[in-house]
Amino acid sequence: MYKADFQWPGGAFIAVVFNMSWEIPEHAVGARPKAKYKRAMRPIYEAAFADTGGMQRLVDLWDRHQIRTSCYVDGLTVTLFPELARSIRAKGHEFIVQGWTHEFLHDLTVEEQAEAIAKTNKAILEVTGERSYGFSSAGGHLTAETFSILAEQGFTYSCGLRNAEVPFIIPVNGKKLVGMTSYAVSDTPAARQTLTPREVCEQWKDYFDCLYDEGKRGFPKMLAYGSHPHYANGHRVRPLEDLIGYVKGRDKVWITTRGEIAAYMLKHYPGHDLSAFYPEAVNSDRLYGLGLGIGGQEAVDKARSYRED
Repeated sequence: MYKADFQWPGGAFIAVVFNMSWEIPEHAVGARPKAKYKRAMRPIYEAAFADTGGMQRLVDLWDRHQIRTSCYVDGLTVTLFPELARSIRAKGHEFIVQGWTHEFLHDLTVEEQAEAIAKTNKAILEVTGERSYGFSSAGGHLTAETFSILAEQGFTYSCGLRNAEVPFIIPVNGKKLVGMTSYAVSDTPAARQTLTPREVCEQWKDYFDCLYDEGKRGFPKMLAYGSHPHYANGHRVRPLEDLIGYVKGRDKVWITTRGEIAAYMLKHYPGHDLSAFYPEAVNSDRLYGLGLGIGGQEAVDKARSYRED
C-alpha cells in the first residue's frame, strides 16, 4: 500500500488524534430576505455556547478518559477567553494556530496571511506562556505560500491536508515541516442534521476499523476525529464517549496529539517526504501544485499560477 518502511511507537497499528476546533463564528449570519435586521440571532447564540458550556463539556470528557487533544484555535478566541484558554493548556492539550478570526487564507494577500498567523501565535504565547508549533488553516484552505510562511515563523508541522493518511516531511527553504491529514470525520454533519450524532460516530468507527486492519497488515496510518465546542450539546457528546471506549478497547492504538506525531516524524523519519511512501506523489505535486517540496519548480509555478497579484 506504500513503499516506505514505517511504523508507530511500540508497533501500534494506528495513531488516533482527537481534535477540538475552538473558533470565532461569523457574526453577520444572514437573516430572512424580508427581515428588518441583517443578522439572525439564533445561530449567534448557538455559536456562543462554545464558550459558556461546550468547551467545558469537552474538556471534562477528555479529563475523564485521560486524553490530551489537539485544539485548533483562532487568535481572537484566545484573547477574549484567556482564563479558559489557560485552563485548557494547563491540562496538557495543545493549541494549533488557525487564524485571527477564522479567515480563509485564500482570501488574503501573502502579507496578510503571515500577519494573521503571527498575530495568533503571539496571542497564544501571551495568554498561555507558550507559543504554538502547529498550524491548520481554516477550512483546510492552504495557499502556495503557506508552507514557506510557516517555516519562516518557526512552525514544525501543518495539518489540514487531505492527500494522505500518513504524516510526511515537507522540505521548504532548507527546513522541514511535517504535513498531516485533517480530521477525516467530524461532528459537523450531525450539526447540519445530515446524519445523527450516533451515525457520525459509527461512520468514524468504520474508518477506524479499516485503517486499524491495514496497520495490522504492516501499513500503519493516522486518523483524527474532529469536535467543535459550539456543537458540544449532550446528545452529540454522549455518542463520542462511546466512541472513545471503542478505541480504548483495542490494543496497539497510539492515542496522541499532532505535536507528538510531528516530533516523532522529525526524529525517526526526517527523510520521509510523501514520495518515500508513494513515489508517484511527485506527479501529483506537479499536476496540482500542492507545494509539497517534491515536484520541483514545475510544482511551484503551478501553485503560484492561481494567485491574483
